[in-house]
Amino acid sequence: MAMRIFSSLIVTCLFAVVATAQNGKLKQAQQKMDNLDYMGAIELYNQVLEHNDVAVAKINLAEAYRKINDTPNAEYWYGQVVRLPEAEPIHKLYYGMMLQRNGKCDVARDWYQQYVDLSPDDQRGHYLLRGCDYEEELMSRSAGMYEVKNCDFNSASDDFSPQMYKAGLVFSSERDTNPIIRRTHAWTGNPFLDLYYLDLKQVGNKEEGCGNYVFGRPEKFSNEINTKFHDAAVSFSKNGEEIFFTRNNYLDGKKDYDDEGIMRLKIFYARSEGEGKWGELQSLPFNSNEYSVAHPTLSADGTKLFFSSDMPGGFGGMDLYVSEKESGRWGPPMNLGPDVNTEGHEIFPYAAHDGRLYFSSDGHIGLGGLDIFYTEDKGEGVWSTPENLGYPVNTVSDDFSIVLNEEGTCGFFASDREGGVGHDDIYSFKKTGITVEVLVFDEKTEAPLEGAQVYVACLEDTMTTNAEGKIHFDMKLNDCCKLSASLDDYEPNGTDACTKELTLTDKLEVKIPLTKSAEFMVEGVVFDGFTGLPMEGSTVTIENDCGQPLADPFTTPPSGKFYFKLDEECCYRLKATMDGYFAGIADSVCTRGLTTTETLKENLYLMPTSTAGLDTGGRPPVPGTQLGGKEETEYTYLDPSSKIWMDKETMLPAQGKYPDGREYDKGILKDDNFPVGFIPKNNGDNADKGDIVMNDKNGRENQSDNGPTAIPYLLHIYYDFDQSYLREDAIPELEKLYKVLVDNEQYIIEIGSHTDARGSYHYNQRLSQRRAEAVVRWLGDKGIDRTRLVARGYGEKVNVNDCVNNVPCSEKQHQMNRRTEFKVIGCRNCIDPSKTLISKANPDVKVDECKNCPF
Repeated sequence: MAMRIFSSLIVTCLFAVVATAQNGKLKQAQQKMDNLDYMGAIELYNQVLEHNDVAVAKINLAEAYRKINDTPNAEYWYGQVVRLPEAEPIHKLYYGMMLQRNGKCDVARDWYQQYVDLSPDDQRGHYLLRGCDYEEELMSRSAGMYEVKNCDFNSASDDFSPQMYKAGLVFSSERDTNPIIRRTHAWTGNPFLDLYYLDLKQVGNKEEGCGNYVFGRPEKFSNEINTKFHDAAVSFSKNGEEIFFTRNNYLDGKKDYDDEGIMRLKIFYARSEGEGKWGELQSLPFNSNEYSVAHPTLSADGTKLFFSSDMPGGFGGMDLYVSEKESGRWGPPMNLGPDVNTEGHEIFPYAAHDGRLYFSSDGHIGLGGLDIFYTEDKGEGVWSTPENLGYPVNTVSDDFSIVLNEEGTCGFFASDREGGVGHDDIYSFKKTGITVEVLVFDEKTEAPLEGAQVYVACLEDTMTTNAEGKIHFDMKLNDCCKLSASLDDYEPNGTDACTKELTLTDKLEVKIPLTKSAEFMVEGVVFDGFTGLPMEGSTVTIENDCGQPLADPFTTPPSGKFYFKLDEECCYRLKATMDGYFAGIADSVCTRGLTTTETLKENLYLMPTSTAGLDTGGRPPVPGTQLGGKEETEYTYLDPSSKIWMDKETMLPAQGKYPDGREYDKGILKDDNFPVGFIPKNNGDNADKGDIVMNDKNGRENQSDNGPTAIPYLLHIYYDFDQSYLREDAIPELEKLYKVLVDNEQYIIEIGSHTDARGSYHYNQRLSQRRAEAVVRWLGDKGIDRTRLVARGYGEKVNVNDCVNNVPCSEKQHQMNRRTEFKVIGCRNCIDPSKTLISKANPDVKVDECKNCPF
């Protein structure tokens, strides 16, 4: 028992010793992380993880490998981290970035999507996700347009940030040329950066030799500039007399740190004193001990200094800023804004001679890691959407610190892509084509069109215009390429881009105007032609003559309004229907010949077949409204509230006679002929055209307030004296009736003919019957089913005034009684089939014997 207790104590003590040792290593590793000693942290975390599965060790180990740009190991450990309960959304983003850097965009896309779902406000996730979608385009659109070569002066260490200076090249390098004292940087374990210079000789003429160089031997640039800490990322004025460069916070032998003990980066300035000597170094006014300011580039005119910084108030990690020189002093830095800067890093700006600003970013849509982009100053602090240079300048690796010659035809950049000599290598490049800029714009407004699809035939690729309505691609000389642009609601258009007779120093600008597709609508209101009020619940249908699919029927709301979208080069027919009403029709609603967007206006009027459901409130019918008519003409319209006809031009009550023959008196329509649907009642010249006369089944006069009664509509048909044949002037009116019957094929109508009181009663009865039958016969010959037509002669029984027998009347008053009307007396679809009586054989029929039958 004592031995067991003793053994247990030994085991417990061993666990305690191991735990204490582990905690000590974790603490030491965290300190190294805080001091940016990532190499030391990696060693300690690996030791911890050899014996124990510690989440914080995995997380920090992944972070450390990412910081030193060891993407394979970073990918492995982030793959472990994202499956931990302690994993944060940002770890999914970093895992996706490492996967993409290692050429696994298909897998990275899933992790980017997860990050976007968890952190939708971080644009990095959106850009990187889209980067995977645009990978094929970025790999193909500039392929063959650049010749890229690894420079033979690269070392086994980092070489980057090239800058043309006089007859040579200045660049940053970690190459160690002092074997006696080797000083290394804790972050990477490599030597500190120094500036180096080599002679640069171009082989061949200015154009052919561009990109073909013979390099001299690299030597340290200046002992006055280089120190025992980092000295890198340099920029010169155009005449080479001024230098701006990046250095750790170290000046005159004095080191300064931020509150966390980190030596930040600053930009220093000096003037040349000739013979390779530089004057007193000056720290720029926007430097700070608390944040880094790095990677300066001077504009060609020397008035603007661009740089990268993580100063407070930015959009992400390192942002791009610009300071303008005012009265010999550098002004306050201005952030280039969210169009350029992202939540990621924007670093290594380069102000080219043509005004473009090149830079590297891991936050915009790219192939992975840092990609090289360019943007252009649009004025007033606005910058264009950054454009990715594409492959082969950009790859899935880090590509950065580009510089070009004055012509923009060749230059240098750095990359840690596979196949290099060291980690970061300097590459030379030569353009073999020129940049083509395509602008897609609205032809009418000249506004640029964002989101237009441009098919570039020579690339077999479709590109999307940016916020400035532009796309850019490179194209070989002496070639032509077809371009086709399209955008929703616009007519497609295309043109050719040709580089014939151009040189590498030229830039080709192509413009493609798009004409907005004409959009056509028809809208209107369905009115009750009797009351003049909008109709709720009517059904409006539309047909076309161009074979387009038909729109669904439209049921009008209380406002009576309807609308349909129309296709171009079509003619339409509108039809409004409602039970108890004649259909309202509008023919020839056409878009043929129309080239600009237009909304056609077309109101529809339904006339009731009976007084059922009508509530006029004692108001007379609307003057001038006829069956199938409109409440407007070419010159006038009827105001629905006042019932006054208004002049369209003057907007005052219509007065006098108009070109269409209609005559008005203070907005009231004057017409000797009574409109269809309204039958005068009173005798004399003062007959009231507003009252409606109905007839019961026996032909007796019946006022409309005695219950629902069929409404007779007047036909303007005139007969010769004592004749029943139809005259030629009756045909137009009959054609109207024929159209009504075709459009309302469910109704059965009565054609009623009336005579005046002159002549005998029986004669007038026979004459009116013949006249009614003449109309029915004409309609039947036109194809109307005779079962829908009933001819009825009323003779002189139903007068509209008091001109009866032995009452003296004027010819005009007699004419008012000589009339032909039609009214609905039934319908073919209003019988309930369930109530229809079906004839059946009588089984109890009794037949008497016929005794005296002649057979």
